[in-house]
Amino acid sequence: MTGTYFLVLLLAGGIAGLGAGFMGIGGGAILTPITLIVYPFLGVGGADLVKVIFGTNMFLVTVFSLSAVIRHQRNNRVDWRVVFLLGPLAVLGSVTGSWVAAISNPLLLKKAFALLLIVSSVLIVVKGSTKPSGAHAGRPLLSRKLLPVLGFLTGFLGSFLGIGGGVVMIPALILLFSIPVTIVAGTSSSVIIFIGVAATVSYMIYGQGIELVLPGWSTGYVWWSAAIPLMLGGVPMAMVGAWLNSRAKAKVLQRVFGAVLLVLALRILLS
Repeated sequence: MTGTYFLVLLLAGGIAGLGAGFMGIGGGAILTPITLIVYPFLGVGGADLVKVIFGTNMFLVTVFSLSAVIRHQRNNRVDWRVVFLLGPLAVLGSVTGSWVAAISNPLLLKKAFALLLIVSSVLIVVKGSTKPSGAHAGRPLLSRKLLPVLGFLTGFLGSFLGIGGGVVMIPALILLFSIPVTIVAGTSSSVIIFIGVAATVSYMIYGQGIELVLPGWSTGYVWWSAAIPLMLGGVPMAMVGAWLNSRAKAKVLQRVFGAVLLVLALRILLS
């Protein structure tokens, strides 16, 4: 691994980690567009590149989310009752989603990822930015008894698209369940840990026997030689992002969530 290779991945990881901690989206939604640019720049490509990105991202999403949750917990910004309602079925959805991704067309995965981001960003910007939060939030549209269903959908889509699931979970928690936006990032990051562990193991298993031309060390669709520098750049920045989140106003957070997701989606869809 050259010094340039290492530094580029370190910087990419830092950007993704900052987004993971600040927005509670696990980092995968940011890592995917970044690595779609960075990996070919480093001379890595091939038909299964998207699956390698998704598999590697799920490991990184787990680590980024764990470091962010540590900070969010210190600020009392995690609703653990919601986490444990979402978590079990999120694991089941994650295993299922990674299996479907392993047998799917890579171009389909890429476009589906972009469309999901667009829908999520529009929902947050158009509706979420004007929705009150905290003690004055409106009545939820759905009962919290349906949170396990959201857990499965989040796990499936998060693993299928290599994003962790925050871009699905955050709009749903805000718009459908009236979870205060100030605790959404920490709660979402906590659930993503469940999803990330299950998906990482699944991508390692489903990628066995696939011929991949990757420099360095890999296990199935998880490319460790890229994951390590990305992790070293992302972990400290995830904690910085969580710190920034604790100091931002609720409406500002919602608008940032939506705007960032929209820009990333358009970049991928038009690439």
